[in-house]
Parts: sequence; C-alpha cells; structure tokens
Amino acid sequence: MADHPQEEQALLKIQHEWAEARVKGDSSYTRGLETEDCTIVWPDGSIVHKQADLQSMTDIEFSEFDIQDLHVRLYADTGIVVGQGRIKAHHGKQDLIDGQFVWTDTFVKQGGQWKVVASQITPVLEKMIKKN
Repeated sequence: MADHPQEEQALLKIQHEWAEARVKGDSSYTRGLETEDCTIVWPDGSIVHKQADLQSMTDIEFSEFDIQDLHVRLYADTGIVVGQGRIKAHHGKQDLIDGQFVWTDTFVKQGGQWKVVASQITPVLEKMIKKN
C-alpha cells in the first residue's frame, strides 16, 4: 500500500462517495462505478447484479451510511477494500436494515478508472459470551 498512496486514496474516496450516493439516492454514481457484470451479495444473502442493485435504489431509502473504518489492499490493477460501519435503510415505513455491517468491495482498474466488480455486505452479529 505504501508504494501506491494515490491509488489507495482514490479507493478510499470512492468508498465515501458511494456511501453518500446511497444516502442521496443517486443511482448515476453507482451506474458509473459498477461494471456491467458486477455481483453484489446483500446482507440477506441475496446475490444480485448491477441492474437489480440500481433498481433497489428506487425502492430502498438509505438514511444512514456511516463509514467507521476502511482498509485498502492493492494488487496491480485490483483493489480490495474492507470496511465497516453503520447502515440504516427502509422501504416506506418498513425498516430493512439497521446496524453494524462489514463489507468487502473488489475493484479493477479499467480504462484508467476504478470499477467495482464484486461487493459483499455482511451484518455484524453480537458476540455471544459463554459463562462457565
């Protein structure tokens, strides 16, 4: 990472802009960021592609997407970003997600720009403490 600080900063910036676009309901940002064959694993385990993800932005309203921690790893023209934070979203009056999540986003550089090819978002479960 230290060898490519500009690339690392670019991916960190994308993560924040993508989260802001979700809260604003700006599907144009996501449309330009995701590759046509991008695969997303949602917190409920659903596996969707770009078109379903874009459609979700008209159905789901994100009221919070607070990034608390991000780590970037670079491998030539591939970037892996692992993050965690608080996400809250609803559909109408129905709460869909609300809590802590971790995610892994996989980027490839195409035409000089970082594009998302895969994303997985996982809810963080409360740790169980065993008492003896």
